[in-house]
Amino acid sequence: MSYFCGIDLGAKRSQVCIIDNDQKVLVNRKVANDIEVIHRLIRPHGRVPTVIESTFNWYWIVDGLQDRKVPVTLAHSLKLAAISSAKVKTDKRDALVLAQLLRANMIPTSYIYPAEQRPLRDLLRQRWDAVALRADEYRKMRGRLYREGITTVGSNEVRLMGAEEVNELIDHPLIRRQMMANIERVELLTRQIKAFEKELLAQVKTRPDFTNLKTIPGIGDILALTLLLEIGEISRFPKARQFASYCRVAPGCADSGDSHRRGRGNKQGNPYLKWALTQAAEYARRFDRQFADHFDAVLRKHPGASGTIITHCIVAHRIAFAVYHILKDGVPYNPEKLFRSNPES
Repeated sequence: MSYFCGIDLGAKRSQVCIIDNDQKVLVNRKVANDIEVIHRLIRPHGRVPTVIESTFNWYWIVDGLQDRKVPVTLAHSLKLAAISSAKVKTDKRDALVLAQLLRANMIPTSYIYPAEQRPLRDLLRQRWDAVALRADEYRKMRGRLYREGITTVGSNEVRLMGAEEVNELIDHPLIRRQMMANIERVELLTRQIKAFEKELLAQVKTRPDFTNLKTIPGIGDILALTLLLEIGEISRFPKARQFASYCRVAPGCADSGDSHRRGRGNKQGNPYLKWALTQAAEYARRFDRQFADHFDAVLRKHPGASGTIITHCIVAHRIAFAVYHILKDGVPYNPEKLFRSNPES
């Protein structure tokens, strides 16, 4: 007899459902988020194939069950329409539907990022958060200056502001205090960002794949870090076009009858890789003659207000192919191969 287990994972408690091959429910119980408690429900039925939705806190349960030799599938949350679109949606029903989909081999799977690399990737994402928070502080500082009628300070000058500049520009002591609070937060975040970058680079700077990525025009330390750590294992992508789609630099498709439309699903994939590749596209066209010519040629085909955005995405798509082949083949950047008529070959 075969058994299948679906776990609807919550923050503190989870619903565990086990069914047999005839879809008879053997267990459907809510328990505390304790790996031993959950494993005790599964263990009497053997090494039961188990599916867990990829919610924010899946690390502990996937690692715990894999350590106990339980085969685990991580389900892609965005593609579980059978759960998210159901009229009746409860934890009990969600766990049952997960088990039934696993039995039918219809689970849309998500990548289980290697446990030993997760702390490094999460540190990179924390750096991302710190950079975003610092940028928000800069925006608040500029907004406060605008409210005081000061419009002569540009974005670059705001980043260099200190106590002396604040005292020269602003008379009111309380507004000065607010500006100084912004500056103090910026200084703290800057120290943290530098510390994160130092630790991240120390971990990967000797890796050949990191060095190879930096041979692509437009890619430096931070972009190479982002690409390397967000991709994980490049072997999970059978082809370059699937990798480009995951990076969100390939348009979606919504064909129906005689209607042919593009754009659906553009926000499905990894936003960090989208950012890294579009940044690389901009730097490459600024500093590399071959990419600059390619950018201009594509831009001529896409006139209008959205032409630059489309062109950036097309160039980023080409860089994605370069990244894929560099990581898959373990070789440096080859411009002759990339700028052939068909970069996939």
